Amino acid sequence: MAISSDSSKQPLITKTLIKCMSCDYSIERDFQEGDFVPKLVGTCPKDGGKLYIAGIYAIKLQPQQAKR
Repeated sequence: MAISSDSSKQPLITKTLIKCMSCDYSIERDFQEGDFVPKLVGTCPKDGGKLYIAGIYAIKLQPQQAKR
């Protein structure tokens, strides 16, 4: 069992990966309430295909200054 404390938690940002169904176009944006996989979210600017949410994930924020 993993035990974590509040002091060891790092801030996270949730990202949404959007891809086109018919070409290699993809874009990453900040998560928005209501996002889910495989939600259709628009039209591809490259070829007019349908855009869908391919993934939702969290990334760690990098500290602005390294501790010495």
